[in-house]
Amino acid sequence: MNKSYRSALIIVVIVVLVLFSGYIFPSEDNEAQTATAPEGIEQTLMSVKVITSNAEPYQKDIILRGNTEALRTVNLKSQIKGRIINLPVEKGTRVNKGDAICRLDVEDRNANYVESIALVTQRELEYKASEKLFAQGHRSETQHSGAKSALEAAIARSIRMKVNLDNTVIRAPFDGVINDRLIEVGDYMKEGESCALIMEEDPFLVVADISENDISQVKVGDTAHALLQSGQRLDGKIRYISSIADTSTRTFRVELEVDNPEKNILDGVTAELIIQSGQVMAQKMSPATLVLNDSGLVGVRMVDSNNTVFFKEVEIIGNHENGVWVSGIDNNSRIIVEGHEFVKSGEPVKTVLASN
Repeated sequence: MNKSYRSALIIVVIVVLVLFSGYIFPSEDNEAQTATAPEGIEQTLMSVKVITSNAEPYQKDIILRGNTEALRTVNLKSQIKGRIINLPVEKGTRVNKGDAICRLDVEDRNANYVESIALVTQRELEYKASEKLFAQGHRSETQHSGAKSALEAAIARSIRMKVNLDNTVIRAPFDGVINDRLIEVGDYMKEGESCALIMEEDPFLVVADISENDISQVKVGDTAHALLQSGQRLDGKIRYISSIADTSTRTFRVELEVDNPEKNILDGVTAELIIQSGQVMAQKMSPATLVLNDSGLVGVRMVDSNNTVFFKEVEIIGNHENGVWVSGIDNNSRIIVEGHEFVKSGEPVKTVLASN
């Protein structure tokens, strides 16, 4: 081999040995760095502030979105046919039970009634005479029974004529307000056609749908209240809970009955129905502590005994002056209240106790 090539090869070998000498023969400095590596890793852990949970008794409210609804709304329909001759009240008028709402033409109904009364009088006289003759043996039982039947038929016809006469006036079945008038004077009504719409104003209802998860916590007779959009508060009691769920929403209808002495509640107004349920243990915290996980569930980030972060789903059950009440957290758990935005489940962290 040429001398110059040999010298070059030796130089290359020396350079390679120098480059790899730190791995083959580690120095004390390298060993020191290796020994302190774990300590350096620990110093890079995220620091978070935590609080220790302390659940307190809380009276849970079930809050439902609903609306006001009249207890009774009735279409006043005609039981006979005839022409409208008088409408004593306008729509929007408050009426009492028995007040005339619509009047139909009497036509010959009054004459028919008078005639039926006269016939009853005649049949009564005939029956009394038949009784005397039957008692004296001058009249057969069949003839006497015929006289009795004729009297009863006359009475029945008289009652029918009176009903037809009375039905020429359509009256309010209860105290309420005439919400709509569906005919005018001169209109011809058939049997079963509507004359007016009457709504009962006192008491009133607030109706809402309750979920299948909460229905077991409510019963008929429970005290509850509702808040209208105007801020008006309505106190009352639960009067009805449906036993059949709506197939599309899996919810049950709930009705709150409230007094309306001032008659100032309108039908169909949006309302918030608030029902007090049983007492539960809950944690009070700032809403800023709450987070959403990848599935969209509301919860908090916590740390276990190894200072590893994990997610815990919670349920918001109420508000307080400085935050919210949540359920689903065990006592003495450690909740991350600062730094939870920068860590994720499974990550080790440093914990510092947050000041109150």
